[in-house]
Amino acid sequence: MANFFSASQEEQQEILLNFWQTYKYLLVVGLMLVVLVIVGRDYYQSASLEKNLDSATQYQAYIEAEIDQSAIGDDILQSYPATIYSDFVLLNEAKKNYLQGQSNIAIDLLKSVIENKQLDSNEFDPILATAQTRLAKIYLEQKNYDEVLNIFESNGDMTSSMHELNGDAHNGLNQFNMARTSFMLALQSSTNQTARALINMKISDLESEEVE
Repeated sequence: MANFFSASQEEQQEILLNFWQTYKYLLVVGLMLVVLVIVGRDYYQSASLEKNLDSATQYQAYIEAEIDQSAIGDDILQSYPATIYSDFVLLNEAKKNYLQGQSNIAIDLLKSVIENKQLDSNEFDPILATAQTRLAKIYLEQKNYDEVLNIFESNGDMTSSMHELNGDAHNGLNQFNMARTSFMLALQSSTNQTARALINMKISDLESEEVE
């Protein structure tokens, strides 16, 4: 390159011509790759935006549907299985089935959300937390205390409600010391005065049970 800058204009032109003759195919391929990357990126962004818009529109239709809501929900699950909208559909369908007395169906739906979200990330996920909490409440209602404990066994981040549900399960199994520990953790994590009052009542009941 030092020779290039010190050469005359004709010599510079000759150097550039030789450079082009030697590397022209490589330069053309490189330029084409740059163009393809730019076009591919723009296409991907456009397709992703269109997919997000379509899934949001379909979910809005699902929420507003007065009839055939479950059928629209099934379409979302089939078309957009790895989106937040499919998780919302599963949570809503689980709630509907539970209210209709179909607890086993609700359990299966909540398990689907939990399995999908646990594969995605180890970080705290509010959708995963919601599904786990709702599933634990159903198991607690069925007095299936071991299943409640299994839900939260591998959780790193626990909400106050999760600790409280763990305490209820330990209490149901007559594991009073472990129940007290869970209730104390729930108390430390809660800022809701009503919830704190209820947890304190549960702790007091544990103390009286142990005396007996």
